[in-house]
Amino acid sequence: MIERIKDGLFGRARWFDLIEVRGVGTPISYRNNRLHTITEHNNTGFGVRVNVNGKTGFSYTNDTARLDDTAEQALALAAYGDDEDFELPARAEKTFEPYDASIQTFDAGREAAGAEDAISEIRRKFPKATVDMSISGSTSSVRIVNSKGLDVAYRSSRYSVSLSATIILDDGTRIEASDSMSALAPVSHSDLRASVIHKIEAALTPGTLPSGRVPVVLSPRAFARIIGIVTAGLSAKSVWKGISPFGDKRGAVLFNKVLTVRDDPEIPDSPYSYPFDDEGVTAVNKHLINGGRIEKFITDLKHARTLCLVPEGNGSRGYSSLPYPSYSNILIEPGSDQRDAIIGGVARGVLVEEFIGLGQSNTLTGDFSANLELAYLIENGRLNGRVKDCMLTDNLFKLLAGDMVLSRERERSGSVVAPTVLFPAVNYTG
Repeated sequence: MIERIKDGLFGRARWFDLIEVRGVGTPISYRNNRLHTITEHNNTGFGVRVNVNGKTGFSYTNDTARLDDTAEQALALAAYGDDEDFELPARAEKTFEPYDASIQTFDAGREAAGAEDAISEIRRKFPKATVDMSISGSTSSVRIVNSKGLDVAYRSSRYSVSLSATIILDDGTRIEASDSMSALAPVSHSDLRASVIHKIEAALTPGTLPSGRVPVVLSPRAFARIIGIVTAGLSAKSVWKGISPFGDKRGAVLFNKVLTVRDDPEIPDSPYSYPFDDEGVTAVNKHLINGGRIEKFITDLKHARTLCLVPEGNGSRGYSSLPYPSYSNILIEPGSDQRDAIIGGVARGVLVEEFIGLGQSNTLTGDFSANLELAYLIENGRLNGRVKDCMLTDNLFKLLAGDMVLSRERERSGSVVAPTVLFPAVNYTG
């Protein structure tokens, strides 16, 4: 079918590409300690992008019988599209697939039984807890064909688990702890329940800390969240729109030299990896920040042309959307200190596990104000209860440019692999 559409587009467009996306998955969800849904989805879609007289038209469909109409619609819409004069890639390298055949062992009944065991274990420890849990196993494939002769495809697999527990104490205090993981195929998730139980146990005792500038330790999960303020400004789309604080800062040293951040699409065991992006550009492992220096922006083909950048495999799209710049795996390079030693060196401060959003952040200036969903008092190097009704207010760019200590241990949080970090003085309001 795609071959026929491809042949019909030659001579009618300056260039064209077609993307075919297929996906199969089984998500399982538990809400308030009980099974909520077990569903199966099977989805296929096609996107057609054409460039006629320098303008781009796009259309998509879920129906293979309508591919001819979809191509004609894309051609008709080109007259109203954006001016785009970039060129498509003629080849892409597939050195690996983020796919593990063991994903085929995913069994909904066995996974549901495992979820119920996890919920029961948490509730044996905390009888008043309400537990939510989600488990999903899925496979997908992407095929990209274009007018330059490119015809490439790869498969991917993903197994993901998220777990959260909420407890309301007798005094009305609400404690919520959560954790998540992802892999290419089913693996044990017993560490998640242990993590959630540990977080709740550490939060049962209240702690207090006066407002002021205090040492703050961010867990890898919390550091991954807040580093998003930085990575938002390293997208070529943000630069093009004039909303990036780093638009004219390539090559400038803005942060502490211990901070190195990479976009790495080549990690073999990560479901966020891929051999080439959704425009057929071979994906490249690259430094975004190297020793505190701004090195690169991530880009798709459109913004690469506009900003005179080299595209290195960060164009992302589904079959129903046009490409946009997007990250693969974000890796924050580790430090040399052990996590326990970092916490052990804090006389009195805060360990942050979870933020309640970062919606009050200013990505242009780096100013942020975030409430703490789950945070612990550190006294004499040890956790000593939970601090509540508190927040951090500071400037992230200044914090990252100043003194900071990174742990040698790292953890994955979504697509980010991050260490624990210590900032010696942050504005804290208790």
